[in-house]
Amino acid sequence: MPTCVECGAPVTNLYTEYSKGNIRLTPCEKCKKFADKYVEHDFVIIFIDMLLHKPQVYRHLLFNRLEYRDHGIDPNVFKLGILLILFDVYIKWFRLEKYYTASNIPFIEQPVFLQYLYILFLCVIEFVVFQFGVRLAVSFYIGDKYAIIKYNYIAIALIISSFGKILLILMVIWDYNGLEYSWLINIVVLTSNVEALAGN
Repeated sequence: MPTCVECGAPVTNLYTEYSKGNIRLTPCEKCKKFADKYVEHDFVIIFIDMLLHKPQVYRHLLFNRLEYRDHGIDPNVFKLGILLILFDVYIKWFRLEKYYTASNIPFIEQPVFLQYLYILFLCVIEFVVFQFGVRLAVSFYIGDKYAIIKYNYIAIALIISSFGKILLILMVIWDYNGLEYSWLINIVVLTSNVEALAGN
């Protein structure tokens, strides 16, 4: 069922379509605001609101844009999760290479393929531990307030709100000698994770 992005109340529909391209947004009966203003916005506005940490955009993505699922993760979100893990592999590999080059120590004496598999394995383990750690923290925090906790939506919220890691693609476009700004991206990702979980 669609959800109001402003207050989180369920609504019957998000808009009424009178003709092709002519829609009218539905107001929420509880808060009297439009149930989902993002229906009319393109992805650039949605991305900017994600950068601005607006909880409404996460409600839109989780409850109104993605198809409802009792179990499992949407295939597109799953692909995004894999992409985020691969970005982590690249960053960790870059840091290891910089560390060993700066220390005048030959980079790991293993073949490149084995180096990649090792770092990939570490990143997957880190991702899984983070997901289960957040699930455990949420279950302790919420306690008995809710009869049902949708853990798949917690995983989806964490993956979507980790979009900031994609900003590291700038390293591929421009030549950076270091990762001095990467701590800022980690803070953006962490605060986005908190906002996505708090708003939902």
